[in-house]
Amino acid sequence: MSLLLVLLVGCGPYGAWPDEQTVFPYVYTPETDLEEYEEVRWETETWDLDSGCPEPPLYLLKAVRHRPSAPVESLEHFAAMRAQIPPLGPGGTTLSFVGDAMWIAENHEAFADPVADLLDGDLRVGNLETPTSPDHPTELGALGLYSFNAPPALLDGLPLDLVQVNNNHSLDAGDTGLEATLAELDARGIAHTGVDEHAIVEVAGRRIAFLSYTWGLNEREVESTHELFVVPFGHLTEDIDLSGIEDDIRLARDDGAQTVVLLVHWGFEYEYYPDPHFLVLGRRLVTLGADLVVGQGPHVAQPPEICHVNHPEVVPGVGTCSVRTPDEVPRTAAVLYSLGNFETIMGTVPCQTGLVATVTLEDDVTGLGWTAVANVDTAAPELHPLDALLDDPEWAEESSRLDAHLGRSWRRGENR
Repeated sequence: MSLLLVLLVGCGPYGAWPDEQTVFPYVYTPETDLEEYEEVRWETETWDLDSGCPEPPLYLLKAVRHRPSAPVESLEHFAAMRAQIPPLGPGGTTLSFVGDAMWIAENHEAFADPVADLLDGDLRVGNLETPTSPDHPTELGALGLYSFNAPPALLDGLPLDLVQVNNNHSLDAGDTGLEATLAELDARGIAHTGVDEHAIVEVAGRRIAFLSYTWGLNEREVESTHELFVVPFGHLTEDIDLSGIEDDIRLARDDGAQTVVLLVHWGFEYEYYPDPHFLVLGRRLVTLGADLVVGQGPHVAQPPEICHVNHPEVVPGVGTCSVRTPDEVPRTAAVLYSLGNFETIMGTVPCQTGLVATVTLEDDVTGLGWTAVANVDTAAPELHPLDALLDDPEWAEESSRLDAHLGRSWRRGENR
């Protein structure tokens, strides 16, 4: 046997793979010359909203100006990833996802009517980021500057079949508000996940687990009697313990789940790209067995990734998401880092624009599709397809920005 053959046999199919700790996203060039407000991150939990200057004023500035930049490797990575996103596949099971459904002032039952037909999946899923308790005040600011409670009528207008309820606003009205919200959901037949238990749902003949987690809770001093599945995703200086998620995935598989979807309330608010920290977490979650990771929380849309599992020909690094698992079974997973807002009164155009993401599944993820929707502040505030607003230069500019940011290859409605 020649020396070359010995070396090739010794290397095996993963011989070209580097040590993951030596390549992106584990290694990258930190940004420099950032504005001070761009570096403020609430989800690290290193400061408090009630603390003094400078953090809260800077954070308000970030909410207005956002953080559009990212490390150079991130920019190169997502530029290469855009062309790899597979468009929606035929057949299989189709899921529709939206981002944060937040407090809105009025028109609750009709607010989403103009976009409801865009959610055409076999199951429609989103994040309910406000209590909907009939027993608490609903006026903005009545529960505190950063606490919300919407009228239960908000639920009547949500074109969703299942909602994530655990997020940083879960305890804005305390345990009683949370419990009242669950009762209102139950009364309307809307399934929920993330409070005391996760959901496993039969969807078009496929058994799908929706496991739900949040980075933390705004009401840190409130003691809840409920399990809210808090995982401190935003703690940059810690090795985040994901063993609870690993156990939940295993239990879901034992319970017959053919597909595992993780609904994660994570990320850093108002940032157009996920920090490399979250790309590392995304890879870890896929390695633990997630087929699809759907994120919300940043309030702006972030680009996604297709992740190859046990495909030795796809070498990790800039432009690829590729991991190995002990079972050595090849599959394709996806990470949707942030879908932005679905319902909101936030004041900037990127925050007023969210995604309806469509995912096709068979044994793994076969395709993705996105459509943008916009919160339009009129006499009766409504959601509208962003494509219906292109006569307005501001919305047209946002549509073009999203095309460049997310990529058009998986954009639905290319006939415009």
